[in-house]
Parts: sequence; C-alpha cells; structure tokens
Amino acid sequence: MKYFGKTKRPILAISILAISVQTAYAFTVNVNSSIPISTQVVPALSTANGLLGNIQATLVNIGTAISQQGDRQAALMQQVAETNRQFEVEQKRNDRLLQAQDKYRVPDDICSQALGGGASSVSSAAAGGQRTLGSASSAKDVKAIFEVPARAVDVDASTSADVHSQYCDSSDYAAFGGTSFCPAVSDMPRGDTSLSSVLYGAGKEGKAPDLTFSDDQADAALRYMKNTALRSAGKQLSRGEVKGPSGRIYLGMIQQYQALTDAAAQPQMEMIANSKPNPATDSALADARKVPEVESYFQATASTEAKRLNRMSAREFEEFEVGRRYSNPAYQATLTNKNTEDLMREQINIANLNNWLVLKTKQQLEKQNVLIGQLLANDAYQTYKPMLATQLDSVNAGVSKK
Repeated sequence: MKYFGKTKRPILAISILAISVQTAYAFTVNVNSSIPISTQVVPALSTANGLLGNIQATLVNIGTAISQQGDRQAALMQQVAETNRQFEVEQKRNDRLLQAQDKYRVPDDICSQALGGGASSVSSAAAGGQRTLGSASSAKDVKAIFEVPARAVDVDASTSADVHSQYCDSSDYAAFGGTSFCPAVSDMPRGDTSLSSVLYGAGKEGKAPDLTFSDDQADAALRYMKNTALRSAGKQLSRGEVKGPSGRIYLGMIQQYQALTDAAAQPQMEMIANSKPNPATDSALADARKVPEVESYFQATASTEAKRLNRMSAREFEEFEVGRRYSNPAYQATLTNKNTEDLMREQINIANLNNWLVLKTKQQLEKQNVLIGQLLANDAYQTYKPMLATQLDSVNAGVSKK
C-alpha cells in the first residue's frame, strides 16, 4: 500500500497518452474550406502566377527581338558586302573604259580640240583671197583700184575727195557739211583716212576692235590703202602714146613706180585679206565649239561678223586659238582636273601652235627684209640719181670738147 499511493499520477498520464494515440490513428481529417487560404494564400498565388506570366512574355519578346536583331545584322552585313562587291566591279569597269578612251578615241575636250589643225588651209585661203579683194567688192571705186588703169594725178585726187563723202567726221561736217562732199556725219568716220580701218575695222569712235571685217569695213580698209600706198603719180598711156621713144621711157618709169607701190601696199593687202571671213575656218571652228569652255569664250570675245556667220577671218582665227588658252578662265579651271594623258596632249597642241606662230613670224620677217631692201634701193636711187646725172653732164661736156 505504501508504494501504490506514490505512483497514482503516472498511471493517469499513461492513460491519457494512450487515448490520444488511439484518436490520431482512428479518424481521417477532410478540410472543406479555410478563410486564410481563400482570402490570403490563393490571391497571393494568383498574383504570383500573373507576374510569372508577364515575366515569361517579356523573356519571349526579348528573345524574339534578339533573334530579329541578329537577322537584321546578318542581312545588313550581307548587303554591305554585296554593295562593296558591285562597287569594285563597277570601278574596275570604269577604269577599263577610261583606259580605252585614252588609248582609242579623242573626245570633245578642251585638251584635245585644236583649231591649229586647220591653220594651213586657212592661211592658204586668205592668201588666195588677196587676188579677189577688188572683184569681191560692190563699190565701183574699189573695183577701179585693181581693174582701171592709172589715172592722172588730179583725176585720182578728185575721186578720193568724192569717196570721202562716205566717211565724214564731225570736223568735216563743221567745215563743209551739207555739201556733196559731206552730206552727213558717217557711221564710219574717217574710214578712208584712218589706219584703224586696216588694223581693227572701220566704225564709230570707241567701238571694240573687229578682226573679222564686214564688206563695208573691207571697202573702207581698201580705200585707206589706196590713199596711202597706191596714189597715182601719172596716168597710164594709150597704145599710140607708147610707140615713140618718149612714150616707152614714160611707160618704163610707170612700171618701176608701180612695182614699188605694189610692195608698199602688200602688207595692207595681206592684213585686209586676212581680215575677211574665211570659209576654211568653218569646220575647225564648229568642232572646237562643241567644248563648253571654247563656246563660252567664243560668245564672250568673237567679233560681230564672226557670230553672224559662224565664221572667222584668218586673223581672228589665230587670235581665238591663242586667247582661248591664255585669257580664258574656264580653260585654266578645267586644266586643273585633267589626267596625265590629257595634259600631255594639250602640251603637244600648244607646242604645235607655238611652232606655227614662230613660222608665221619668220615669214613676216622675210617680207619685212624684202621691203627694207626696196626702201634701201629707193633711197640709193634718190641719192645717186642726181649725182650720176651731174657726172654724166661732165662726161658729155668732156666728150664734146674733144
């Protein structure tokens, strides 16, 4: 009995534990609803699932963008490579074309067009034109210079006075204006007495120089030449007058005089012939004007007659060939963009032009030497003729004494 009272509490605890164990194993728990789960857990899970869906969509979009960017870069690289390949092919093709052009053709270019190629034919045509200066004129007095025999000095001077009525200037009109010798001030004042008519063409005072003459300007220049180099020193004899000894002597003196006056007139004749429009310039001028730099220079500098006829005189033709290089800014600008072959071609053209001009200078010097020789001969004639005449008188006097 003593120990039974001491162990009463343990026996009760073991009984409760046994009952608890039997309850856990005896029943199945079925939870149909839970307020915390419904109100807190489920909404939180839905929100998390939505975020996860958005993240997934974003990752898909990022992946798609990366893939597309890669495709675009690959396409761009391919396009750049194709463009470079086409550029290289086209560049090589252009290089081959340029090489072929340089070797096998002469383009319409300022470095290839040279008017000097027709200079010889132009010069020949101008020289031949000297013989037709008189016949080409419609003026009777101009034709008479070449076709009518020499007239008496007074008749020749009277004709010159009549002709001057076409070239009165203001001073002439102030002196005898209103008469038949000066009816009005002319559009070509002093055209028959001014050297500028031969050098630059007759016209109003202050006009620009003309190197290609109109028909009226050519007539004025020929009249100036007549007044200065072909003045009459005596009339031409008739057939009956030359039969006697005196007539033959007179005829011989006239021929000697005319030989000198012909030499005196020759430089002016050449300049006038070289100032007439020359058909031989047509082809070379038309070809050269295909080049813009040449055409612009033509429009800026060509004479009125050259523009009207699209034809130049030999004088203007030569000056145009020199001037379109020396005084043409467009030519200088174009020259800076030329390749080696073009520059070499242009150097050859310039050398040929210089050679031609040197030849023309040589020919002019030869003519001047001829004229200087004639002047020397005339001076000797004027000096020795009276001395020889005096000495001849002494000789005749000595012979008569014997």
